[in-house]
Formats: sequence, C-alpha cells, structure tokens
Amino acid sequence: MNEATTGEQLDLLDVGPENSKEIVKQAKHYKVALSRRIEALQEEVTAKEKLKALIKEANLKPMDDGKIRVHVNGYTITVTPRDELIQVKEDEQQE
Repeated sequence: MNEATTGEQLDLLDVGPENSKEIVKQAKHYKVALSRRIEALQEEVTAKEKLKALIKEANLKPMDDGKIRVHVNGYTITVTPRDELIQVKEDEQQE
C-alpha cells in the first residue's frame, strides 16, 4: 500500500514564484509603511482635537453659515460645526 491510498498527506514542496524574495521584501516594506501611517493617523487625530479645543477656547463668533474661520500668521483655519470639519490652508510664499 502506498501513502496515497492510506489517506496520508504527502510532504508539501516549498515552491513559489521566482521573484519570491522580492515579494517578501516588498511585503515587509508595506508592513513598515502601514505601521507608520497608523502612527501618523493617531498623531493627526490628537492634533485635530487640540486645535478644535483651542478654537473653541478663543470664543470666536461663527459666520452666518455657522462656520468659524480665523486667519492667523499665514494660516486660514475653518471649523464647520455640523461635523466639526477643520481645514487649514497655508498662504503661498510671497517673495
């Protein structure tokens, strides 16, 4: 009786594409980039919450459409109350 008739699994051969080393290298690079992106997102969320708190602390009067907009040192910051969207634009450099 051979192994095929007894129901036992044969040893698996480790076969992969010819460029498997490059695939693994790129997969590792992707995992590092993903980790950095997640960390950056957490930093962004924290900075956004601090910025919203400072804008609220300033007691600025909303415009007719409900948005709060302030221009400070080359930055225009807009807070949209419905979802508290924050937009920051940096003025273009003038030479």
